[in-house]
Parts: sequence; C-alpha cells; structure tokens
Amino acid sequence: MDHDSFKAWLDLYSKAWTERNPELIRDLFAQDAKYLEKPFSAPFDGIDSIIQYWQGVAQTQKDVSFQYKILAITQDLGIAHFTASFLRNQTTQIKLDGIFLVKLNLQNKCTRFEEWWQSQKN
Repeated sequence: MDHDSFKAWLDLYSKAWTERNPELIRDLFAQDAKYLEKPFSAPFDGIDSIIQYWQGVAQTQKDVSFQYKILAITQDLGIAHFTASFLRNQTTQIKLDGIFLVKLNLQNKCTRFEEWWQSQKN
C-alpha cells in the first residue's frame, strides 16, 4: 500500500458514507472482508454482511460530514484519524472522532477494517 492508494480508498469510503450509498461497498471491500465496527463486537464477515450493515447506516443517518488524516502507512496497512458528524433518525446530532485500521489487497480492496471511535450526542 502507498499513500495514493490509501487516500483513494479513503476518498471512496467518504463518498459512500456522505452520499449514503451502500452500492459503493463492493468497490471498497473484498468478497471475504472482515469489518469490525467496535473492538468487542463480532465482525461483519463478508461483503453481503457489510452491505447489509451499510444499508442500515443509510436509512438512519443523514447530513453526513466526514474528514480524515492519514497517520501511517506500511506495505499492507493504513491508519487514519477521522472525524464525522450526522443526524441520526432525523432528531439527534452525532459527532464521531476515531481511528481506522485498514488492510488493502493488491486490487485496493479492503480485506480487514477495524475502527475505534468516541461519540458525542447533541
């Protein structure tokens, strides 16, 4: 992985989330990817499970804002700090601050995605 490939992946992730477009997930994740939303919860295992999760996100969040900063890159791993905000269920403003740990394959698709975040409700 290099800076440009990780940035391209994060930009597409941003587009998928801010546009609430679960169809872009197939462009982001490998068929057998594992997606860990929280450290102690079971991962979403495989592309269909990840898409189902993102369909729920698209239904409950709107006015999504997302920014990131790449912190580190190795041959097969990228780490980024992110901030996001969105309106949940039309009533609650949520802010997130967290870290992504992303493993990409040679096709620039994620094989393992881990995130750690704190949320604030307004």
